[in-house]
Amino acid sequence: MLTVFRLFACASVLWTAAPLQAAGVRVQFDPSRPEVGPFPTDFLTAPATNTNTARRVRLPAPTDCNAQASACQDISFLNELDGFHRQARVRVKFSAAVNPETLKAGIFLIALNNYRATEPGVHKENDKVELNQFVWDSTTNTAYAKPDGPMDQHRRYLLLVTDAVKDTAGDAVEADPAYTTCTGSASDDYCRALAAAVPPLSSAKVVAASVFSTMSTTSWLERAREALAGTPAAPQPISGTPYLTSADVQSLVWRRQVRTTPSTFDDLEYPAAIFGLLRPAIKGIGFGEFTSPDYLGTTRVIPASPSADALAAPAGTQQIPYITFLPQAEKPASGYPVVIFGHGAGDSRFGAPSLLSIAFGQPGMATIAINAPGHGFGPGSTLRVGNGDGSIEIPAPGRGVDTNGDGLIGDSEGCAVILSAPQGTRDCLRQSAVDLMQLVRAIRAGIDVDGDGSIDLDPEKIYYVGQSLGSIYGTLFLATEPAVVSGAFNVGGGSVIDISRWSPSNQRALVANLALRRPALSTGATFDDGYPLRNQPVRVLSNATQIEIQNVIENLEWLQSEGDPVGYAPHLKLSPLPGLSPKNILVQFAEGDQTVPNPTSSALVRWSGLKENTWVYRHGFLRSQFQVGANPHTYLTDFSNFLSLFISQAVQGQIANFLASGTIPNPNGSLSAIFGGDIFVQPDVLPEDLNYLEP
Repeated sequence: MLTVFRLFACASVLWTAAPLQAAGVRVQFDPSRPEVGPFPTDFLTAPATNTNTARRVRLPAPTDCNAQASACQDISFLNELDGFHRQARVRVKFSAAVNPETLKAGIFLIALNNYRATEPGVHKENDKVELNQFVWDSTTNTAYAKPDGPMDQHRRYLLLVTDAVKDTAGDAVEADPAYTTCTGSASDDYCRALAAAVPPLSSAKVVAASVFSTMSTTSWLERAREALAGTPAAPQPISGTPYLTSADVQSLVWRRQVRTTPSTFDDLEYPAAIFGLLRPAIKGIGFGEFTSPDYLGTTRVIPASPSADALAAPAGTQQIPYITFLPQAEKPASGYPVVIFGHGAGDSRFGAPSLLSIAFGQPGMATIAINAPGHGFGPGSTLRVGNGDGSIEIPAPGRGVDTNGDGLIGDSEGCAVILSAPQGTRDCLRQSAVDLMQLVRAIRAGIDVDGDGSIDLDPEKIYYVGQSLGSIYGTLFLATEPAVVSGAFNVGGGSVIDISRWSPSNQRALVANLALRRPALSTGATFDDGYPLRNQPVRVLSNATQIEIQNVIENLEWLQSEGDPVGYAPHLKLSPLPGLSPKNILVQFAEGDQTVPNPTSSALVRWSGLKENTWVYRHGFLRSQFQVGANPHTYLTDFSNFLSLFISQAVQGQIANFLASGTIPNPNGSLSAIFGGDIFVQPDVLPEDLNYLEP
């Protein structure tokens, strides 16, 4: 088999030796150059013996890595992967202008063989995959588009361009002689593979094509799950005061370590009203810890591991603190059913899990929660509990890390590394999933919360609920953990990069990343990257900077994909991973969410096949009648006023009743009569617009 270096050498002769065509717009063909393509292409891979695809990406680097340092860094990381992004943006370059409105009819994908037969797959061979979000770059006569639905991992796909694409005069585009030579002579491995893959079409003529392999997205996390057998979870109560009855808690102050040297604390006092809500449902609160492998280490980046190799050992282990809320209900013989709650960005095990424990406690379920990496402030944090006779101090170590060296510890510092490395939140999300898997093993090992000598949590009835970021890393967790078969996602979405692009509050990190690149891509406070939303008309661009930004964004999304929820979503139901079954999951999100925008929530639903389990909160309908905020992102836990309380209780009740019964109830209840219409609906069509409300 030719090496990639010999293929490049052959290509330079093959592509330049082809005679020029005298007339007509051609689909240019040079797979050795990503900017020409068609791209993606397995021509830009090399054989490998330690990957699931038997390939490894080999993108050419810029000629001057001093001038293009960030691009060279991106490519060095991409070249560690075993295939292309499952949301790979296709690129097709033409010799002159075409009619952009004809692109969709003439460019699409065909599914080929899967390298592994261990999972069902979303596609079978010869399935057609439509493209969407078309962009036409008028400065280079190049078309771009994204796959319109779920793509399988470690599968070959065929990118086809047909003469259904027309030029500006209405004439069909033509094949480049280099393409005809490649598929006609089949003079090397890639050309032979391409010639064998291109099918005869009855309705159009194929004028260009490429074959490419998608990467293994879930391999690292699957291997990390298997490796947990080598790290016993060993759950144990914390020293000092591991359990408090709810009656013992008269006041609560969270002393959050916000500075390292000198250690400085910011006190957050919990409102007294929360204890009045807590006591009827919760009889006690327990504090413990378990051992989990630490793959992040000091760099906060997980080293690359070929997809078919044994997983590299973790950097060490860490003690993960957890909090448990036991319900007032009588404990079943096998222990309480337990809900693992995954908190959102900037939150902790002491925030939303406390509120949700009330709803879960009413039908007799316990709640357990940990901090995600980088959350919960510094390791010196404590809880000061007033019990009427004084106060006690309980260790409450956070997982925050001062990653930028300014001496401060932010509310999520130590999770994302998007400002210093292109992997973004990828490894924070993967480590979060590992920690949740290990928490499952801790529960199954047996946890005595109240210290009475008996197990309190049922090892066979474990559920998961995530809010925002908790839904994002929760998607990774549920797709790869066989012991949890039911759960709920509130305001989740994907891709993570799309959330950053479209969200006004999250865009700051992406803007900062672009500004820090070498050379910088400065965009000001916000930017228009030129992407259309799904199902919008072709976006015609003449701004070279927008295409440059898109190129960077596509690479960042590709690098993030091993920790991105969209890549794991098909494995929740459509294509379960080996040893797993389809999951029963409730999905909730809010119309006009400005933190996790609607198109990203719809993408997560679409890629997971969970539309029939999805309920949308009609925030715009409510805002037309009442003075409520513009951003409904926190509607699950918004107790700020009576109106928000009604909404939150309805949504929380829907989750709790679903977990307890296995069927999804209608959450509207009496709210429909109060507000003159349904506040929550199951959408006939998933929202693809941002739907932002004015402040």
